[in-house]
Amino acid sequence: MQPDYLNRLSPHLQDFVFEVEHRAGITIQVIPDSGLNRGGPLGQGNLAVVIEDRRNNIFAPTNGYFPDGAVRHELLHLKRFHIDGVPKLTAAVSPWGIPAISPDAMGDLDNAIEHIVIVPWELRHHPERREHWEAVLQDVCDQLSDIPPEELRLAIYMHWTFVRHVLAGSRQAEIMRGFAVEHDLFEGADRFADQFLAAAASKGDLVRLLFDSFPEMPREHAALEYVSSRTGTVQRAIP
Repeated sequence: MQPDYLNRLSPHLQDFVFEVEHRAGITIQVIPDSGLNRGGPLGQGNLAVVIEDRRNNIFAPTNGYFPDGAVRHELLHLKRFHIDGVPKLTAAVSPWGIPAISPDAMGDLDNAIEHIVIVPWELRHHPERREHWEAVLQDVCDQLSDIPPEELRLAIYMHWTFVRHVLAGSRQAEIMRGFAVEHDLFEGADRFADQFLAAAASKGDLVRLLFDSFPEMPREHAALEYVSSRTGTVQRAIP
């Protein structure tokens, strides 16, 4: 990571940057992006990470927003994929080279899975970030009525798993519970959360749980993508 960004971080987080770079065999580049200046649930800005086999960039606002907790969040994504060997859930490619389902939709689902695992670690080191995640989930709660009916069960099951595991006792958890009860989805969502958390040690098991729980999502539309920064390779497998 470039010194002008690294020096903004606490010593403990600098050590984590060095650890991730060393163990993954990568150099993290921070790319300024003014388009991120007003992002995030609090309008302060947000960070984004792009994970590739040989290039790993963290995109950061140009307004100075570069807090330890947000940086750790992106580093945890890098660590999961490059060091822990966790695969990404991606859209499968047809024989004609065309994704069978929207890559953005599959990427969003993968991000939701990863956040249930990553955010508790983030909050353990940076408890002040709870305000950020409560604001993120408040945005979700404000838009619950806009979720298309065909996507509602998946959305509620995933959102409830997150708030139950990460934001227990929050106002947002109570709103989510009430919405799920109102739509007769709470018991199923709570069972799904139990199953998800029991399988959280294995991304493959989590993905299989998703496709078993939501047969309307054809398994053949997805792939597991293993990215290796040390070998510069990407390997795909069927979930």
